Amino acid sequence: MSSADPTTLPQPPFIPHPNINNLRDAALAPPNGLLTSTSQKIRRRILYRSAEVSRLTSSDWSHLRRTHNIGHVFDLRSTPEVIRGFEGVTDPSGKPVIGGDVRLGWMEGLEAAGVKRHWVPVFEESDYSPERLAERYVKYMSDGSDGFAQAYRDILGNAGRAYGEILRYLAGLADKEEEGQKEASGILVHCTAGKDRTGIFFGVLFSFLGVGDQDIADEYNLTELGLAHVREDVVQRLADAPAFKEYAAKNFGELSEEEMGERGREAALRMWGARKESMLQSLKMVRREFGSAEGYLRSVVGLGDGELEGLRRALLVDGEA
Repeated sequence: MSSADPTTLPQPPFIPHPNINNLRDAALAPPNGLLTSTSQKIRRRILYRSAEVSRLTSSDWSHLRRTHNIGHVFDLRSTPEVIRGFEGVTDPSGKPVIGGDVRLGWMEGLEAAGVKRHWVPVFEESDYSPERLAERYVKYMSDGSDGFAQAYRDILGNAGRAYGEILRYLAGLADKEEEGQKEASGILVHCTAGKDRTGIFFGVLFSFLGVGDQDIADEYNLTELGLAHVREDVVQRLADAPAFKEYAAKNFGELSEEEMGERGREAALRMWGARKESMLQSLKMVRREFGSAEGYLRSVVGLGDGELEGLRRALLVDGEA
């Protein structure tokens, strides 16, 4: 693991915590929060994002609920990702493994703290086969930003139901608050790293709300800060993965083993990155494929006029709120 200290992250938007990576209030991107083309702001204390959450204890969740208004968690991971997490904390006999990647009973701890988990996988289990995963790897590994735009197009094509559940919850917030409901209403959206499935979700949502492309890309790029302290470990694991070795052999087979390994590492760094250019190209892709972010929300997610207006009412504010 890198020696970078997550407690040095800018606050806001980050909420440094030893048991979770890349946690931040997406509305509070520096320097002054996200501003729309109509000079409104994205509402704070509602839209949180992070990497996977399974190391948080029940007391951690109670703190996040009480201090940061997080009442709902939307988990975008696939079945294999969730299962792999559980395998990290038990041995074959079912006994807990000390020092595992996740905490035993983390879902129960979350619910005991009064937080509701919504499992909304973007990719079903059949879409997470090694072959499908390798195809996505190749798109990420290509030089430049087009590979990310292609990969994010695949995510958007599969994410209609998952994103729809999140957005319909958000669209109903304004009515609930007008009715006087006082429960913790903020959401935490996460996948494994909080980078791709989570990143393009917020990219489309913010574009729909009227945030400019450059500001969206700047917010997306914060993930590189949020994950900097784990980057070296993850990049090495990616570079050692069979899909990466196959990619390097196919594209750089004429090089020495050392040079081929370095090219594979460069590809892994590109995949792990959250470059501004990747989001800018992806937002162009959204307009090219769907006409606009609103076009995507209507045609793929299936939102109607009332739900779209509900999102604006719930998430846009004229001043600090």
